[in-house]
Amino acid sequence: MRTWILGAVAVIATAVGPIRAGAAEPGAENGKPHGPYAVIVGVGEFKDAAIQPRPTADADAKALHTLLTDPKYLGIAADRAKLLLSGDATREAVVKAVDAAVAGTGPDDLLIVAFFGRGTSAADKPCFFTADSTVKERAKTTLQVSDLEPAFKKVKRQNVLFLMDVQYKGGVDAGKEKIVDPNVGDYVKLLFGDKDEETAAAPPNRLLVFGNPPFQDTLTKGDHGLFYSVLADALTGKADQPPFNEGYEPDGLVSAKELSAYLEKEIPNGARAIGKTDKEKELTPIVGGAVTSKFWVTHNPAETEKVKARIDAIAALVKGGKLAADLAKEADGLLFRMPKLKWQQELRKGYQKLADGGPVADLERARKELIAGLKLPAADAESYVKQVLPAVYELNAKYIRPITRGELAANGLRGLFLEADEPVPADIADAIKAPKELTEDRIKELLTEARTRLGKREDLDGDKAADVTVRAVFHGLNDPHSLYFDREEWISFSKQLEGRFPGVGIIIRRDAVRDGLLVVTPIKGSPAFRAGIYAGDLITEVRLEVDKTGAPLPSDAKKVYSTKGMKTDDAVKLITGRPETPVTLIVEREGEKEPRAFRILRNYVMVETVHGVARKDNMEWSYYLDPDLKIGYIQIESFLFTQGDLGTYPDLKKALAQMKRPGLNGLVIDVRNNPGGSLQAVVEMCTLFVGKEDIVTIKGRSPSENYTYRGEFDGDKSYPIVVLINGNSASASEILSACLQDHGRATVMGERSYGKGSVQRVRPYNYTQGQMKYTDARYYPPLGRNIDKIAAEQDPSLKQRDEWGVKPDTGFEIKLTREERADWLEYSRDLANIPPPGKKHPVVDPSKDKQLQKAIDHLKGLIKERK
Repeated sequence: MRTWILGAVAVIATAVGPIRAGAAEPGAENGKPHGPYAVIVGVGEFKDAAIQPRPTADADAKALHTLLTDPKYLGIAADRAKLLLSGDATREAVVKAVDAAVAGTGPDDLLIVAFFGRGTSAADKPCFFTADSTVKERAKTTLQVSDLEPAFKKVKRQNVLFLMDVQYKGGVDAGKEKIVDPNVGDYVKLLFGDKDEETAAAPPNRLLVFGNPPFQDTLTKGDHGLFYSVLADALTGKADQPPFNEGYEPDGLVSAKELSAYLEKEIPNGARAIGKTDKEKELTPIVGGAVTSKFWVTHNPAETEKVKARIDAIAALVKGGKLAADLAKEADGLLFRMPKLKWQQELRKGYQKLADGGPVADLERARKELIAGLKLPAADAESYVKQVLPAVYELNAKYIRPITRGELAANGLRGLFLEADEPVPADIADAIKAPKELTEDRIKELLTEARTRLGKREDLDGDKAADVTVRAVFHGLNDPHSLYFDREEWISFSKQLEGRFPGVGIIIRRDAVRDGLLVVTPIKGSPAFRAGIYAGDLITEVRLEVDKTGAPLPSDAKKVYSTKGMKTDDAVKLITGRPETPVTLIVEREGEKEPRAFRILRNYVMVETVHGVARKDNMEWSYYLDPDLKIGYIQIESFLFTQGDLGTYPDLKKALAQMKRPGLNGLVIDVRNNPGGSLQAVVEMCTLFVGKEDIVTIKGRSPSENYTYRGEFDGDKSYPIVVLINGNSASASEILSACLQDHGRATVMGERSYGKGSVQRVRPYNYTQGQMKYTDARYYPPLGRNIDKIAAEQDPSLKQRDEWGVKPDTGFEIKLTREERADWLEYSRDLANIPPPGKKHPVVDPSKDKQLQKAIDHLKGLIKERK
């Protein structure tokens, strides 16, 4: 196995020398064996009769082993391809094999780990049945993620492909014991680290594929599982063919990116073709890490002979004295693998022509022209520095934790080269080893030098280089709540923050069975709602007349888009657009033979964030859980800015007024799974309940920045309140629940909140037309306790007291098991949806929600006491 690394523009910016390219010797450190290594485990037969056989598991594992050891595809050496099947795949043997694989690989080596078989969960932890496993003793006898952690902690710069074709649903007789679905997040943490902390970038060059997610059944195609059948097609070359290949043509290598794209497309296609039930037809793989995975996995034999012939032809030119050896090395790298940059692809075409018999002079002339076009004008480098430095200065001055300009700039420089897929040049890497010592002038020099060396390239055109660098500056803060958004990203994020966005006003998801876009619900009052789009409609086509600015599309522009195979994000980009511009949706509706066409004028859509118990026929909410006792219920989805009479606060006032007209004796405020939002909105909302009291104190880097928000009008304290929280209640949700708890205004029930006690400044970054959101303060509820989990982890005294988040009142902690939480999520998912005419409206049902039932029981007791 050999990897070719195409070099930076730096070596050719001033003279026409060879592009840095060469054959890396992966893993060849300290005499260590190197090359690809695979551990393939297939267990389909079990000693425990309580575990049903998985007939295709052994066959799939054997077939993958044969494929990967075949020189046509990868040619892994026999002693580096460990195959463990039903007869010998014990827990100990698997752990030992994975340990050996990690120990036997080094930087740039390919490490493949694949599992075929059955699994289950021990508690909620995923586990894999090995040959010696039993259901009863599965916590001790199955292979668990924790068994693999010691080995994977030693994985550094290897290219990792982790494949899971494990059937978790059914196949296990556990008697009366009810087994919950496992949490696949444990495998994500194994491969990419613990992202709960969100303090580091995911390691590059790792690809994780669940061919059969835990909540879905596996499918069989002939003698093999569907997953292996599609995987084999991909690895033997189909993933290196249009439309999956990278670049202008197949290059003879199946890259991780091509592999993931093929699996995401063809597994659902296969499931639709052979699945017998809707559930089977909905089989979709889970793929993680494809964005950062740039490594290749196998050869595409249909192209490799052509590639080899051209490389041999170049070698012959060198041997005949017609081509310099350094240019041949450059050609070798370009021909071996498709480069990502357009100028490199053009140079590759030049070497292909040369290898096919073209004159050397033509190649040299074309190469000289391409390289001349790479030089970045000095003005462009200066402009880039002016775009980046203001972010460095502002974070240095205002971020909650002091951090030097040099540290911020160093993070940006590393991120720039990482995005460019180039190593940091040795002199720049050396300069940023002591970032705190960097002067302002030196920072400017390094930024200018870095941008100049990378030269003209499409992935850094315009504002892209500054966007990449500023994003890396923010990422280096190791703060999950401090982010930089480029223009496109901000459009998406601002919808969440403001709840107002231009579009037609529908929530959609992919319908895997019918291969289209399913309307989950129209949004009340939106253009789609008024046009008559219903929940359950299937969008099969999107037709455009104008571009994003509203200008008519030229006659030769694409105007009709089928939704077959279309990703939801791509559909959203097509359907959303400037207000008062048209878009036409072609819809199939249940019970109708002919599709309908809806020509809709886009407009601003306001998201509902205050929900009640059930919708009335006019789609407004009713709020009484118990009409006789006058117990109300309000579910707050997020906290949106107040914009006139729109926003979460005005909607809450209207809901309370509606309940108070006939009378309100008790209220449940549900902020479970509410991620937070506007500080202004939550302060206004708290005032409704506590009046002219302290609500929250904001503390910045210096005492002069501290400020306490107090209510500006009298609140209503005439009825008891229960606030429901859980581990996903964050930020403004925690301000609300802590404020009402500290003033004795509400009983807080459920589970401890998320622990986000920080405040973010959000403002335009005009230098790139992007936006910055960064932590510049922390907040404290009226009694002054710490809410922020990160602060607690950094402060030993707070950590010792376990002081973070909002905890339920004593006696009112109501924990849900993982199964109960899954059931609650499924039941509550569609409560806010608008059903089509004639369909029953969803209703909040306390019998399906033990936390809510406890809240009602508590309020009933308080109401009884008052009487």
